[in-house]
Amino acid sequence: MNSSKPIPDIIRERTSRRTYSGQPLDKAMREKLNKLLENHDLKSPFSEYSGKARFELISVPEFDTNERKKIGTYGLIKGAQDFIVGAVERSKFDREHFGYLMETIILAATDMGLGTCWLGGFFNKSLFSAKINSSSNEIVPAITPIGYYLQRTIKEKAIRTFVKANKRFSWDRLFFNGKLNTPLSLEDGGKYSELLEMVRLGPSASNKQPWRIIKDPNINNFHFYTVKTSSVYSKFPPLDIGIAVCHFDLTAKELCINGTWLFENPQILGTEDLIYKISWNEYK
Repeated sequence: MNSSKPIPDIIRERTSRRTYSGQPLDKAMREKLNKLLENHDLKSPFSEYSGKARFELISVPEFDTNERKKIGTYGLIKGAQDFIVGAVERSKFDREHFGYLMETIILAATDMGLGTCWLGGFFNKSLFSAKINSSSNEIVPAITPIGYYLQRTIKEKAIRTFVKANKRFSWDRLFFNGKLNTPLSLEDGGKYSELLEMVRLGPSASNKQPWRIIKDPNINNFHFYTVKTSSVYSKFPPLDIGIAVCHFDLTAKELCINGTWLFENPQILGTEDLIYKISWNEYK
């Protein structure tokens, strides 16, 4: 990802924007975004087990009157005139792959000075799927409004309070050393502390932060898990772990920390209530 600022700075800068100016993206910005999206079938650590993903920039003024009434953001998004809509082929790690790629797009948009907001549930999936001509072999897991944002309204501030948008779990609830009953300290994280902090700051559905990372004792191997959830919420943790892996991976590249992603379920005692996803092993 090419950016004008260090990745950790962009991650810290990114925040969900729900109120927009009502002004469509100008021609130059649309061209810049379309170029980004057209070339964004990038690899993720999940690519080997995932189908192809694609993304399109959709303009609300192109919708007819009835379609505009059916966008389905339920008042959570105001004034947005453009959306990025993505689809991914059905596969084992489709949502994880999609989450990684969509987050790289959102970080790039943040670097451009644009506002975004992950929407995984509050939008009309059939409408947006039709707009990008998605096939029966594709899913549309999420979209984001994108544009020139305004200062937060009282309503938006209330929504952010309700969904705990500014809250993040502490380290001892997310990162562990060897086993789940041993939290990983900042000191034990060493040079990986910045990578893990970027994971901690990542967005997630309802800010539930469903990822858990266990470090092998005395070696820089990190195993990524998600918590088990009810069927109503079960489609979101795969997206969220894609975001978490994206933050870890991009920050590792930024800081020149070299390693590889593997699928090697280590069968760590006490993880029976978690779902293993992927591991990072540092190059020796």
